Amino acid sequence: IITLTNILATGVYDELDIHVEGKSTASVFEPHEICSYFPSQPFTATRFWQEFLPRIKNASKNPLIPELLTDEEDAKMQNILENILTPSRMRRALLHMPTASHYIVKNVVEIVQKRIKDPENNPPLRIAVFGGSVTIGRGCYGRGMSNTNCAWPRRLEFLFNQFAKMDVVKVYNLGVGGTSSQVGTNMVKFWMYPEEISKVGPDVIINSYSTNDSFQSNPEDNEIWRKIERTRLSLQPFIRAALQSKECDVQPLVVHVDDYLGPQTKWLLGELSYSIGMTQQARWYDTVGISYGELVRDLTYKDRSDQTFFNSKDVHFGHWAHQSIAWSVGYASVELLSNYCDDEYTARTMHNHNTANTSSSTISESRNPDYSKEKTKKEMIFLPPVLTDELVLQNATNDFNAALDRSHQMYLEKNCTYTNSSNVEDRSPCIAAWISSPGGYGESNIENFMRQHSSTRQGWKTETDMGEGWANKIGYVSTEANATFTLKFDNIKKNIKSFTMYYIRSYGEKWKDSCAKVTISSTNKKNPEGLILASQELSGVHANEETRGSFTISETIELPELLKKGETMNIKVDLVSGNHFKIMGLMICNKVHY
Repeated sequence: IITLTNILATGVYDELDIHVEGKSTASVFEPHEICSYFPSQPFTATRFWQEFLPRIKNASKNPLIPELLTDEEDAKMQNILENILTPSRMRRALLHMPTASHYIVKNVVEIVQKRIKDPENNPPLRIAVFGGSVTIGRGCYGRGMSNTNCAWPRRLEFLFNQFAKMDVVKVYNLGVGGTSSQVGTNMVKFWMYPEEISKVGPDVIINSYSTNDSFQSNPEDNEIWRKIERTRLSLQPFIRAALQSKECDVQPLVVHVDDYLGPQTKWLLGELSYSIGMTQQARWYDTVGISYGELVRDLTYKDRSDQTFFNSKDVHFGHWAHQSIAWSVGYASVELLSNYCDDEYTARTMHNHNTANTSSSTISESRNPDYSKEKTKKEMIFLPPVLTDELVLQNATNDFNAALDRSHQMYLEKNCTYTNSSNVEDRSPCIAAWISSPGGYGESNIENFMRQHSSTRQGWKTETDMGEGWANKIGYVSTEANATFTLKFDNIKKNIKSFTMYYIRSYGEKWKDSCAKVTISSTNKKNPEGLILASQELSGVHANEETRGSFTISETIELPELLKKGETMNIKVDLVSGNHFKIMGLMICNKVHY
């Protein structure tokens, strides 16, 4: 979408020789609309990719890694684009394109068009990418546990903006090593975004947790249905949270980028299971499904000695794989625009609109206070029922009607006007919400937070040494037995219903018997000495001694009573056994995340 849109801004449309027979789209589109520059039928992603291959190649160069800007690298890139990842192969990565979510795609297109027309007063398209260590570029280039400048989200940003010769997108890499869609779901639901988009949220949300969502504690397990089921249980909450993240506003475009190629199990069908499960979810919720695995899987299996797109030792691959992921997302964007223009053209033609009024009346009109249940049903502007193994064919119609009723009732209860609500002051339901990440919420942020809110602290410090792997990534760690600290929040600004802690669960002698106890209490005029509201013990070591890996997981403590605005909240954390426990983040919120 971005690449095509910005041809308009850079005057490249005249260079795109697509003067073929067929009715022009100019009669139904306004001059500033992207689709007006393409015929109704011959415009395809394949043809565009072929026409602009030299420009795509130049836009793919990463200026942040100058040592890779060599003639040898340039020749290899040209060979990959011209002879290996051809447009016909790129189509393999497209697992699903939206069909009923036209109004969401339309919103993305309009944001880009406004940016091009008036960049001073319109922000770029905001893309938030969620994922694990692959997403933040571990193993992409050089040493270290992350390299976001090499990782595919940064390369995607370069591809779009360097092709367009202006900043039309801003990609936020919100990946955190060792995390899964469970963590990403909370980040989306509780608006754990960078400050510059904390009020409006992203326009596009990308889930790239496929590697960690595919992890299984027993690599010998060859029950394919169980693996597909794990994918559903991981992805579905994330999708539903993303598609409900903007109340009374057009929801973000949700994209799945499957970047998993293995090896985490010896069974080939097991390696294919995530792609199957992800495609099922993308079709059920009508989101975008892209798979880098499907793009190059046969190439890597035919010759596992070729490490261009694959790493036979672990799940972290090199920079050509990351660049290829960026290309697959770029190609999918062109395909998405092609579909959008076809659908928009058909709808406008069918409704016999003339040039004077087509821009305001299309396949999905702007939402308004009179948005009816019938229109909601017709245009599928509601979430389908949760896909579970208890959903039966006989009751499917009733389940969909119930989902429609819930969506419309929410619209009425919240008094939605379906206008842009970007002027909302504070969408976050939390008084505090953070999770550590390289280049994001780092050492100084954690230390400042603890210093600001700690009333007592003994045997805890901020750790940043990742020399031993993800178990040592940035976080707040105990350094001795019986370590303790207490956080105090005076005069809380919102009602509080839950406390969520993110922490490492690992293995080995260092983590032996690791266990921390969280105690939550409150003080107010009635209870000046303090009232204990809840407590829970959290284990920092895997229950199964055979399990390997260090993962960030979360645990939520729901308060039995609402802690009201203006009261004081205390959170005490005690290491009750072992010598080591690591906190990666926390949330104090007015709703429960599950």
